[in-house]
Amino acid sequence: MKISKLSLTNFRNWEERSFDLSEKVLIYGPNARGKTNVLEAIYLSATSRSFKGKDKEMVKNGQEFARVNTEIAKDGPVEVEVLLKTGERLEKEFKIQGRKRPAIDFVGEFSAIIFSPDDINLVSAAPDQKRRYLSYTVGQKDRQYLYDLLNYKKILRQRNELLKKYDLGTIRSEIDVWDVSLAQYGENITKKRRELADFINERITNYYNQLSGEERVVEFKYLPSIKLGEMLSQLKDGREKDIRDRNTNQGPHRDDWELRLDYLPAEGYASRGEERTLILALKLCERDYFASRDGILPIVLLDDVFSELDESRRRYLIESFKDSQIILTTTDLDHLDESLREGFQLINIDTLQPTLDFQLPINQ
Repeated sequence: MKISKLSLTNFRNWEERSFDLSEKVLIYGPNARGKTNVLEAIYLSATSRSFKGKDKEMVKNGQEFARVNTEIAKDGPVEVEVLLKTGERLEKEFKIQGRKRPAIDFVGEFSAIIFSPDDINLVSAAPDQKRRYLSYTVGQKDRQYLYDLLNYKKILRQRNELLKKYDLGTIRSEIDVWDVSLAQYGENITKKRRELADFINERITNYYNQLSGEERVVEFKYLPSIKLGEMLSQLKDGREKDIRDRNTNQGPHRDDWELRLDYLPAEGYASRGEERTLILALKLCERDYFASRDGILPIVLLDDVFSELDESRRRYLIESFKDSQIILTTTDLDHLDESLREGFQLINIDTLQPTLDFQLPINQ
């Protein structure tokens, strides 16, 4: 599976641009020209969200909408479209083969993994960002997980609204109903997250050692808020505290995880280079996880990561992803040895002339 064509309208700094893409694509040129925006558009088409920042920022300044059209080569061509419309709040519209689809049914039409300099921050990210990583990794290949997560969040809101009432009699008479449903969906979510963590742990040490040339022990430590099979009893045990706090204190919405290097938390212990290698190893595990679900490799998006890697690590990364479609960006072609560029479609971002602060002819 690969993306054969990408078309952008009013997306970030691109007013109108189409790209015909091969199996291996290298986009190069100076910063602030729109290289990363191309990867962001692809990631949006796979996951329904940006990996860079606020979704509303994807609409070109001064425009009322942005559109991303992606043509995927599967058994036959499949067209995926995302329309972003500005207003009091950003609206998203999703289409597959011209037919509107809800976001939950849109995610996973194709899968993509991204590695950008900001991903290194996952090592020390806040728990909500780490939970988002879990959900977008599992969810790209498991729509049932997304349904369970959607229902869990809905019931969690209703339970918290109940807890905010001042009538304790009403709370105690109604909360059992919410707890049963919350526990059902919460157990499903925790189980899928645990399976992902176990999958990663089977591989991440080997990938780290291959990348680093060292012998280290790496662990992806999943830190669930509940024990599998015990969420309902934990909710009941914590009920009085929940009533006092007027909030639900246990459940997957409180999950966390951490990476450990030689049995110590990487946050505060690992060097910047070690953190980078940890995340690269994590991305390789992510690739394997996607492939294990349906046999289809994800599209790999590498955003300016080679400038901080030596030649041996660059070579290992290219070789590791050789069976996937790779779309990577770099500021300097010298970051890739000529032998590593072999077979890559080269796109010079400067020759495409994206619109910046002034109008440029772009269809030349």
